Amino acid sequence: MLSRDLLRTSPQAVINSLVKRGGDVKLVDKFLAADKLWRNELAKLEILQRARNDMSRSGKPSAAELKVAKKSSSQLSKKSQVVSAAAKKAEDLLLAIPNLVAPDVPVGAGESANTVIKEVGKPKLMTGKPHQQLMTELGWLDLSTAAEVSGARFRYLKGPAASAWMELSRLGFRFAVKHGFQPVIPPVIVRSDILTKGGFFPEGEEDTFKAGDDLYLVGTSEYSLVASVANKVFKKDELPLRLVGFSTCFRKEAGSYGKDVKGMFRQHQFDKVEMVSICRQDQSENEHDFLLEMQERFVQQFKLPYQAVLIGSGDLEKKAIKRFDLETWFPGQQRYRETHSASNCTDYQSRALGIKYRDQAGVTQFAHTLNGTLVTERLLLAYIENNQRPDGTVMLPRSLR
Repeated sequence: MLSRDLLRTSPQAVINSLVKRGGDVKLVDKFLAADKLWRNELAKLEILQRARNDMSRSGKPSAAELKVAKKSSSQLSKKSQVVSAAAKKAEDLLLAIPNLVAPDVPVGAGESANTVIKEVGKPKLMTGKPHQQLMTELGWLDLSTAAEVSGARFRYLKGPAASAWMELSRLGFRFAVKHGFQPVIPPVIVRSDILTKGGFFPEGEEDTFKAGDDLYLVGTSEYSLVASVANKVFKKDELPLRLVGFSTCFRKEAGSYGKDVKGMFRQHQFDKVEMVSICRQDQSENEHDFLLEMQERFVQQFKLPYQAVLIGSGDLEKKAIKRFDLETWFPGQQRYRETHSASNCTDYQSRALGIKYRDQAGVTQFAHTLNGTLVTERLLLAYIENNQRPDGTVMLPRSLR
């Protein structure tokens, strides 16, 4: 969430950011009104509390004073309920307001708004069979049986492809650990308040599978990784704290009707190696570049053509001020597609989750949080499509066999 003080003192900055996102600028005025109401009601409650405290110090009460005390207690109870309701309304509105957009983010939505900042490698195949055709013909992928067993957007990954994916995810995990990330196997079920404080709910609730009373399957391990340090105060030299998690992820893919319906590109269930960094405020810009560098170095070892892209303001997640994507070439689609993303969320998540550190002067500050994909099955699909042969076979690299 944003700082209340920022909204109170610089509401226009927040409005300008919302305009860039194509968001609801009325949220700012709604929050300010709710915040004012909450503070006014809280002041009234404090007056009643002081009056009650003064009465309790005045010695043994008379019958008349007891009558006044009873009435005061009732007023306090009612006013407390009013204050609680006002506080919740203000906080709900605060949670609905997205993070500020970084100044260098291009304004707009859709692919045309994105800025390509780097191109690496040249496609060797400009066209070819899509991965689902290649893999089905090779006996590596069974979508029809998965549809009978589980429904659409599920898969059986089989044979060499299954082994290759296990090796690829292991390579990614070890690559991150080698570069200073702490390995974590996090829970894949979390409470709704974690998703709300992480900046995903309530907007993302329709895309999330519910696992029970107030329990949800994660669409990325980022949320459980960041929440693992909630309410912690770090020493200055303990940051950055870098975590790498492996988990199965689940998404309903709400709003993606008709998109990527063939193959494994957009599934309800997939595996992911995810990087998360908790850092000081002065470190987050460099840390964002570092996550992108990690992604590039991992992809480059497979000699896949890709481009690095700065995402436009209209497609930023609510929590992020800035996002890079790596888009890898898919000859079966004859275009670059996202295989990795890396976002800087500044203090948006840590403010809600209470993640702090003490700076050089010993002053407590909110930490900055960042996240970045290292490996998903999409990278394997990109390799398969780019290394297909005319006879329909694919030679997997030695490291993935």
